[in-house]
Amino acid sequence: MYRLFLVVGLLVLLFVVLKSMYRNSKQAGRPARPPLDGDQMVQDPVCGVFVPRKTAIVRQVGGISNCFCSQECAAKFQEQRTS
Repeated sequence: MYRLFLVVGLLVLLFVVLKSMYRNSKQAGRPARPPLDGDQMVQDPVCGVFVPRKTAIVRQVGGISNCFCSQECAAKFQEQRTS
């Protein structure tokens, strides 16, 4: 009976090790490409919409760059900061 538990335990351990090795080899095969600056998505702080950095409206508010999806959101943000 103990041999059965030992064999099942070893099979489970072997399965976990092989699964881990397969996952690591699969990830190693993919080339790592960091996103280009224009490809990055940024979130509008007013409406929460994600827009590509290259098409976002950028405004400096309080020394911090903020990205917006439209001129309206940029104006709303500036209104909220001044009031």
